[in-house]
Amino acid sequence: MTYRLVPPEEVFGRIARLQLGLTGASLNGALILDRINMYYYTGTIQNGVLFVPVEGAPVFFVRRSLERAEKETPLEILVPLKGLSQLFGALKKFSYQVHRLGLDETAVPVSIYRKLSEAFPKTAFEDISLMLSMIRSVKSDYEIGLIREAGKRHKALYDQIPDMIHEGMTEWELGSAIHGRMLKLRYTGLARLTSFNSEFFAGVISFGESGNYPTASVGPGGSVGPCPAFPYLGGTRRLKRGDPIFIDTGFAYEGYFTDKTRIFALGRPPGEAVDAHKICLHIQEAVRCRLRPDALPSQIFDEVYESEITPRHFEKHFMGYGSNQVSFLGHGLGLAIDEFPAIARKIHFPLKKNMVIAVEPKKGLQDIGLLGVENTYLVTEHGGEKLTPGSDDITIL
Repeated sequence: MTYRLVPPEEVFGRIARLQLGLTGASLNGALILDRINMYYYTGTIQNGVLFVPVEGAPVFFVRRSLERAEKETPLEILVPLKGLSQLFGALKKFSYQVHRLGLDETAVPVSIYRKLSEAFPKTAFEDISLMLSMIRSVKSDYEIGLIREAGKRHKALYDQIPDMIHEGMTEWELGSAIHGRMLKLRYTGLARLTSFNSEFFAGVISFGESGNYPTASVGPGGSVGPCPAFPYLGGTRRLKRGDPIFIDTGFAYEGYFTDKTRIFALGRPPGEAVDAHKICLHIQEAVRCRLRPDALPSQIFDEVYESEITPRHFEKHFMGYGSNQVSFLGHGLGLAIDEFPAIARKIHFPLKKNMVIAVEPKKGLQDIGLLGVENTYLVTEHGGEKLTPGSDDITIL
C-alpha cells in the first residue's frame, strides 16, 4: 500500500463528537450511508452502512469491499452486508437500541429510505443532516494541514497557468491543460458536492462574455461547456485579446478542498472590468476581516452589503450575471466544495474557530464577462487566514 490512512485518533474523535450530538438529540444512534460522511467517520469509502450508537463501538456493515475496509479503517467491528434487511437483526445481537435513529435525509434516496423503514418497522427516523454538517464544519489540525497543502498546490497550479494561455485557444483547451496539470500535482480528481443532484468537474474556465452564460451551477460562474450533456469546464469560445479569462477551480489534496478564482487577460482588459475587480477585492477584505469566532454569517452578509455593495450601487449582476446571481458571499468547504456554513442572510449559526470558508465576490459585466476573486480562509481570532496564497490582482499577459 503506497498511500496514507486517516489517523485512528481522527476517526474516533469524530465519532465521539457525533455521539455527543446524538445524546443531545435523544437518539439511540445514527445510520451513515453517503460517501462523504462514511469517509469522515470510517476513513474509507465503501458500499455499506455505518451504525454509530449513542454509546459504545460503531458497527460497520460492508457490502463491498470488506477486504479493503479492513485495510483502511481503524474501526474494529466490521460485518459483511448482503442487504439492508439484515441490519435490524444484527444490531439486536449487539444489544443496541434502535427506537430513534438519526439519518441524513438529504443524502438518502426515497427508495433506500423505504427499505430502511421496512428493515426497522418500529424505528422513528430523525433528520440529522444539519448535525453532521456542523460537526464536519470545524476542522481538526490534521484536516487543516491537508487544506494548507491543497492551497500550496493550488498556487503552484496557478503559477503555471500563464504559460498555458495563447490567443485563439478555446476554453476547453485551456481547461483541459489546467486539469491535466492538477492531476500531476496530485489533485484528488473527484469533486464532491453536498447539494442534491449537483455536479462539478475541475472548475469553470470562461473567456469574456461566456462567463455570464446561464448555468444551473450553485455558484455565480457561467459556463457553456462542450455540449448540453456536459456544461462544465469550458466551451469552444476562442480567446481574444483583452478578454477577461475567468478561472475558478477547486483543488483537493487527499480529499480536502481549497477553492480559488483568479482573473487573467491577454492584453489589458476594459477599464470597467478593472474597476469592478478592484471593488470585488474591497468586498473580499470586508468579509475576510469579519471571519472570527462567534460572528454570525447573516450579520457579516448584511454589514458588507451596507458598507461595500449598496453604497457603490454594485448590486446589479453582483454574484452572477442575470439569472446566475446567487445570494451568498462565501461558503464552507472541506471534503466537499459546498459545505456548511454559507455567508448568507439566512444563516444565523455563529462561526467557530477552525471553520474553513471560501469567499468569492464576483461581478458580471454585460458584453465583458465575469470579474472577481475567490480565496479560502481559516476562521481565526484575528479574522480569516488566507489558505490560497498568491496575488489577487488581474494578471495581464
